[in-house]
Amino acid sequence: MSANATLRSSGGIPGQPGGGGGTRDSGPSWPRGARRIGLWVFMVVVSTLFGLFGVAYMMRAAYEDWRPITYVPWQLYCSTGLLVLCSLAWELARRHVAAGRRDAARSTSIGALLLSAMFVLSQLYAWQAMTAADYGVAANPANSFFYLITGLHAAHVLGGMVAGAFAVRRAGEAIGLCARYWHFLFVLWLAVFALLYMVTPDFVRAFCTTIGIPVR
Repeated sequence: MSANATLRSSGGIPGQPGGGGGTRDSGPSWPRGARRIGLWVFMVVVSTLFGLFGVAYMMRAAYEDWRPITYVPWQLYCSTGLLVLCSLAWELARRHVAAGRRDAARSTSIGALLLSAMFVLSQLYAWQAMTAADYGVAANPANSFFYLITGLHAAHVLGGMVAGAFAVRRAGEAIGLCARYWHFLFVLWLAVFALLYMVTPDFVRAFCTTIGIPVR
């Protein structure tokens, strides 16, 4: 028996249409796993980056010239609400994909992207409100960290929007990855909010003293 006949009798050439190893539409399983792993690696890297900024923030807050930010513009609360809606919209789109409702998934994803754009605009208005309240970027080290960390978070939202725009076109597994990424962005935003408004110099000094780190 020839090699071709053997392949036909065993179900075909793996990876080819009509073969037993899958079809062109379904594709091999490893790319999906690779995309998930890539996203997890990226989120770990981003978490590490923000963690390093958080450590730098706490170390700088221990100095005597540090003046904590006490003003919370209402736009930041609006940003938080918009990010919640973004996360929920992407999750709903993911469920539409799982149920095979591609048109509904695409429409919901577009709504999530619009909410994300509104989040970035809300951040810009928050910066304007901070400047108008005499919390300029160079007025105080705490202010500089505020603009740096919130701007870095907004940049990751913009990057996610670019990836989300490509995901909307296919309305497939990528939407599920976008949902996971936006859940991550929401949790990261809560951590940023807590760092900027709940980590006080007294807390930093007490923490450093407890673990034996000298403060100035």
